[in-house]
Amino acid sequence: MIISLHGVSLSQVASTPNEAVDITAKAGFKYIELPVTTWKIDPETITNQGIKKIKDVLSAGVEASSIGMIWPRDYMMVTTSPLDWNRNISYAHKLFDFSAMMNVKVLNLGGPEVRSVPASIPYLDGLRILAKFWKEACRHAEDVGVIVAIEHIVRSHISNVADTTKQIIDLVRAVDSPSFQIMAQVHQMVYCDLDVPAAIKASGELIKLVHIADVPGFNPITDPVKFVVPGQGKLDFLSVFRAFKAIKYDGEFCLEPSPNTLGKDYISELTDGRRLLEAKWEQA
Repeated sequence: MIISLHGVSLSQVASTPNEAVDITAKAGFKYIELPVTTWKIDPETITNQGIKKIKDVLSAGVEASSIGMIWPRDYMMVTTSPLDWNRNISYAHKLFDFSAMMNVKVLNLGGPEVRSVPASIPYLDGLRILAKFWKEACRHAEDVGVIVAIEHIVRSHISNVADTTKQIIDLVRAVDSPSFQIMAQVHQMVYCDLDVPAAIKASGELIKLVHIADVPGFNPITDPVKFVVPGQGKLDFLSVFRAFKAIKYDGEFCLEPSPNTLGKDYISELTDGRRLLEAKWEQA
C-alpha cells in the first residue's frame, strides 16, 4: 500500500516546502503529492536549476509520488477564445514536461473554478469543449508518459463539472486518451454517490490515483462538510478498501485532510491517520 500526504494539507502548518517535507517525514510518510501552485512552482518558467532545487527539498527521504494543485486559477479550461485555448494548451504541455522531469507519472486535476462551464456557454457544449481540450492536450501527455487524473468535486458552488462518478466516467470516455483518467476522491464521493464502493467498482481500471480523508457525516444539510484525518469521522474504510481490492487497485492513496482541520499536535494526528489506513487496508 502506497500512502502519501498531500502537500496542500500542510499549508497552514508549514510555511516552506522544506517544512512541509519535514512534517511529512516526521509523520512517517515516504511520499508526498507535490502541490504546484501552493509551492509557487511555475511550469512555464521553471529551469533545470529549479527542478534541482525541488529535488533537493525532497532529498530527506520523501519522494514526490504525484503532483497536485496543477492549474492556474485564471486559466479557464472551457473557453471559446483561440488565444486562451492556445495559452492553455501550451501550459498543459509544459506541465507535462515538468512532471516527466520530476519522474512523476500522475497529475491530479482539481482546478475547481477554472474547470467549470461558464454560465455564458450551454452546459453540454461546455463539456464538449472541455473534452476536446483535454483530448488535444493529452497527446503530449501520452508522448512523455504522464497521466492527468480528474478528481470528484461535489460542491456545486466551486465546480459544475464531474460532480458524480457517472459524470467523471462520461468525461473520461469522451476524452478517450490513456493519459486522461480518474482520481477517486473518496471523501467527496460520499456526498454524491449513494454507494461509494459501487462507484469505485464502476470506475475500475480508470482510477489511477486516490485521495482520501474522513468525514464527520454524510448529509451536507445536517452535518458539517469538512475533511478530517482518518479516525476522526464516520467513513467506513473497510468497505472502501475492499472495493479497491476488488478492482485490483495497487496505486497511491493520498491523505488529504483540509488544512484548517489539523490540530496543534498535527504530526501525531497525521501519524495516527496513516496507521489507521494501513491497518484497515490489511483488514480489508
